[in-house]
Amino acid sequence: MSELVDLQRAFAAHLRNPEKAPIPAGIDPRRMRIYTDLVFGNLSALLSDFFPVIRSILNDKDWRNLVRDFFIAHQAETPYFPKVSEEFVHYLAERPKVQSDPKFLLELAHYEWIEQYLYLHEETLPKAPIAEIDLLARPLKLSPVAVPLAYDFPVQRIRPDFQPNESDGVTTFLLVFRDITESVRFFELQPFAYQLFAAINENPGLMVREWLEDFSAQYATKDVTRFITSGFEMLKLFNQEYILAIKD
Repeated sequence: MSELVDLQRAFAAHLRNPEKAPIPAGIDPRRMRIYTDLVFGNLSALLSDFFPVIRSILNDKDWRNLVRDFFIAHQAETPYFPKVSEEFVHYLAERPKVQSDPKFLLELAHYEWIEQYLYLHEETLPKAPIAEIDLLARPLKLSPVAVPLAYDFPVQRIRPDFQPNESDGVTTFLLVFRDITESVRFFELQPFAYQLFAAINENPGLMVREWLEDFSAQYATKDVTRFITSGFEMLKLFNQEYILAIKD
């Protein structure tokens, strides 16, 4: 049994890093090369599907190096293929900075991953929009398949012909959610809208009228009633997308 375990470990080590880990004794190098190329090719193809924008902006050499380093350096915590994208984001978050990496790489990976995460999430949408009269009168929570996000880079605009070298200092605020057609959608938010949805997300059961009143007082808003009304109108808009629910 010990010999079998040792062989399996040596086999796996060579698959991960064929340049440094020797081919296990007794295995035909040509067969081992087939296994190695097959495993790496499958992983590369899987990540290309999960992260199409990242793949499109990296040349072949940089992409292969990134996939290989992920394969070598990251200890995945799950064997499930749908979770590989999340593992890749964790890897990028923990990876030492590489000079050739775009500075937006981690944020772009998270942006591409969140779409898959919400699409595959087992939770369901609220059954119906909230009655408008309840939007400011009842404790609210976000749909379990909706999340507000903030990025230093405009990740939704990145593509081969738009790759900012530095952040322009303007935070990108997004609301990402799965809609009633099971599609994942992205809304770009103004800072105030982001703060409101972030508050609801972080504090399920939030009384929005009270939050709006406190926000208005904090920023010395002159017309509190008008401010609350504008917040209410925004809630009505997003409520039609099944983004909000009443917390029992």
